[in-house]
Amino acid sequence: MEITELIQITVNAISIGAIYALLALGLTLLFGIMDILFFAHGAMYMLGAYAAYYLCTKLGLNYFVALPIGVILIGLIGVVMEKGLFRPIRNDHVAIIFLAIGLNWFLESTGFVVFGLRPKPVASVFTGQAHFFGATISWERAVVVLIGLLAVLALYFFLMKTRWGLGMRAFAEDPLTAELQGISNDTVCSLGFLIGCGLAALAGLLVAPIFILTPTMGSHAVLISLLVIGLGGLGSIPGALISAFIIGIIESFGTSYLGADITWGMIFIFVIIFLIIRPTGIMGVVRE
Repeated sequence: MEITELIQITVNAISIGAIYALLALGLTLLFGIMDILFFAHGAMYMLGAYAAYYLCTKLGLNYFVALPIGVILIGLIGVVMEKGLFRPIRNDHVAIIFLAIGLNWFLESTGFVVFGLRPKPVASVFTGQAHFFGATISWERAVVVLIGLLAVLALYFFLMKTRWGLGMRAFAEDPLTAELQGISNDTVCSLGFLIGCGLAALAGLLVAPIFILTPTMGSHAVLISLLVIGLGGLGSIPGALISAFIIGIIESFGTSYLGADITWGMIFIFVIIFLIIRPTGIMGVVRE
């Protein structure tokens, strides 16, 4: 293997890992804070991608103006869903899982009616490529990596340094004690859905200029997210980041030499074997 080829595959792995990390961040947050496996996460990702299409292509907004608008809109949809659908059954985890799966199917089916059957493209925001020691990466993927890193840092700062972030962490540790300290459970859950769905939308908005948009694009996204958070450890944000780049590296190298089908088979086998050996994942903890 030539050094240039190795660098190229590694750069591709980093860009893939950044996309997967963004996909998994929101899902990890919702599980870590509220113990919810939000299977409709893929639908939020899909809605974010279509928000980019309608805001940029149809309304003609600048892409960087559309980014915060799309994130806020989809985040607010998440708040409405939490208040209207998930809050009444908050303590019934089985009902929450079935509701989230059904909601994902409903939004996908509605997407075919609203967005149409034909795949939709979003015009490229950046043209050209960056060169790094003989390897090349499109500017669009470079922006995904950069904004993904900024999103991770912003989430870390929010959870570690802000009042509401500390409140969410306290709620995750002990909801009853947190409420006795004046932290509203309803507010924390709404805020969790706002951030979680907003992060899913951000991932969709960022990949919209790279991929062709279809209403079913979220199904693949939520499957990848589940793989990432399962390997990293349910509820662990550092674990999700590590596992996202591990899967990105395996996919990049495997696809280059073995093909996509064999590679994804290897990824599933790797995750299964790893979880048999260490059921809590890379950085997960045993829950009582």
